[in-house]
Amino acid sequence: MIALDTDVLAIYHIFRNDQRYRATKAVFDKLGNQTKAITIFNLLEFCGILTTAARKEDSITVFHKYLAAEDTKILFPRFIAVEAKDFWATLVSECLSRIQKGIRLGDAVILWTLETSDNIDTLITWNTKHFKEKTFINVLTPPEFL
Repeated sequence: MIALDTDVLAIYHIFRNDQRYRATKAVFDKLGNQTKAITIFNLLEFCGILTTAARKEDSITVFHKYLAAEDTKILFPRFIAVEAKDFWATLVSECLSRIQKGIRLGDAVILWTLETSDNIDTLITWNTKHFKEKTFINVLTPPEFL
């Protein structure tokens, strides 16, 4: 399954004057109704971008739209935590192991979620340098995907 990074969502939905919009839109067109994945962290980050782009009212609408979309699978990190301390220990451990590869926190939780999900083989992002050679997942820009 193909996963989309936050920057791809932001350019597609908000920054239509961006020089990368045409290639980004072509990705969505090519995928059509095919199920695509985004992590809960991508969705929350995207909603944050919407609020800072003076579209605060749209952020909750878009959040619920993506949660209900039949062609989008929202991914959550997979782990078992019996107690709160187990949750935090796992979160810190998983994030730190990716941070040690040179990844910042936001990208670390996204990568952790993608790597622990079933059937994610490709991540489409404009920020390939954040992920390439730091994961077993194929990392492509929109033009490379097309």
